[in-house]
Amino acid sequence: MIFERIAPREELSRIIKEFWVYENPDNTPEIQKIIPDGYSEIIIHYGDPYLINLTGSWELQSRLLFSNQISKFFHLKNTGTSSMIGMKLFPEAGYELFHTDMSSYTDQVINLEELTDTSQLSMLTSKEHLIETRVEILENWVEKTYLEQTDQLLKIRKTIDLIFESKGMIENQALSESVELSARQLERLFKRTIGITIKFFSRIVRFNYIFELMKNKELSWIQIALHSGYFDQSHFIKNFKEFTGEEPSNYGFDKRTLANFFLKK
Repeated sequence: MIFERIAPREELSRIIKEFWVYENPDNTPEIQKIIPDGYSEIIIHYGDPYLINLTGSWELQSRLLFSNQISKFFHLKNTGTSSMIGMKLFPEAGYELFHTDMSSYTDQVINLEELTDTSQLSMLTSKEHLIETRVEILENWVEKTYLEQTDQLLKIRKTIDLIFESKGMIENQALSESVELSARQLERLFKRTIGITIKFFSRIVRFNYIFELMKNKELSWIQIALHSGYFDQSHFIKNFKEFTGEEPSNYGFDKRTLANFFLKK
């Protein structure tokens, strides 16, 4: 089994957060839970396809996928051996690449062909290529595709940076003042560019911080709740369960799963 992260070229490091590779020769069907992390992704399967359960029923996925912001957990299941490469994108990068209102794609994992010409990427569904070649092809595609920066996009980037730096614990008013937009203007621009509201995005970032805090084995649940911005333990548990479907005490933080691979940096 391979879990691997690969850093992008430096000049693309504010568009692409990282590449990841997952390969598993075991063809035993296994259900994996995917949990919101605040990033969008392009995912390419060069092994057997996967089934996805977003709305209560299983559907076969295409091999070239785009996943925008998700607000709740969903499930995946392999149909055979697993081989995939993902390109984890910064939250605003979907808008920069596809030049469209991203709120239309929230809570969706769609065929990439619905958004863009995939002729340059379709070769990556073949098993022939080395991982290094796959990364290079994806980087070259991003370099040719992404939208040049505008003043509005730079304001969104600054907003996102402030949310990440504060672990999701910054007030909307402080954000709007920092980028010199009214709260209403920023909210409208943010939702169009990212796909969800500032408040909900901040909730996801704050939730993700829990996984960072879990590295400190000496912290109690109450301490983790307070450090991650929750007023009390019950609020902490309720929020954790909304994103994962489980209470924190029952969640397998040490299990080798796709969710933990993405959330435990």
